[in-house]
Amino acid sequence: MMILTTTIHSKNISIIITAAGSSTRIGGGIKKEYLPYKNGTVISTCAKSFFKAIGPKYKIAHFVITTPPNAIEQSKKAVYSDSEIQSLEEQFNVKINFVEGSTTRQKSVFNGLNAIATLNNNQENYVLIHDGARPFVSEQTILQTLETAIQYGASVPGLTPTDTQKQINSEGFIEKHLERKSLVAVQTPQGFEFNKLYEAHKKSILENVEYTDDTEIWGKYCGPVKVIEGDSNNIKITYPADLKRIE
Repeated sequence: MMILTTTIHSKNISIIITAAGSSTRIGGGIKKEYLPYKNGTVISTCAKSFFKAIGPKYKIAHFVITTPPNAIEQSKKAVYSDSEIQSLEEQFNVKINFVEGSTTRQKSVFNGLNAIATLNNNQENYVLIHDGARPFVSEQTILQTLETAIQYGASVPGLTPTDTQKQINSEGFIEKHLERKSLVAVQTPQGFEFNKLYEAHKKSILENVEYTDDTEIWGKYCGPVKVIEGDSNNIKITYPADLKRIE
């Protein structure tokens, strides 16, 4: 009788799910990441997808979820509302670490990176950073993002816009006609070599510059980011109309 075994690659992988925002655009009085979805919540669904995509092939060294200030207990309640989370932690021998975020996404991600570096003496290999309000991300997208980051140093899923894109000036007039074929709307997860991204974040803090996402920070201080094919289903819950996807 042949026994099948799963090969675990030697790379250490950390995961950061960002959920420190206020969800002001969604309305309704409940943070969008805490909304009920499937057997738990939006954010527990995100966490499960990452466990199941990465855990069977790689060592998950650290799993961080950023929270609003003074909201760690609320975040834990939302995550552990799905009983499967605890069994996945046991299966892959990693406990979710809840870390308070800050006033911006950039600062919140840095808090997550800093927590990982402190816990692991800066020996991490790669990190995946994901929006906690993207519960429809596929395991295939997660794994492809990671393995592309391992190959190129940094990666992100992106979609070519379907509408014609224009650049406008401060008065609202078109000043440049952009080519769709050279444009992408990027999604998450975004994958990076950990130490390089961590150092880049520290430089951005010293220079007091605010960036839109981690690919911009990497592009400024480290080099190019490889874009992989995104997924049109991998939307971020942002506006009330988006709630129809989880109802």
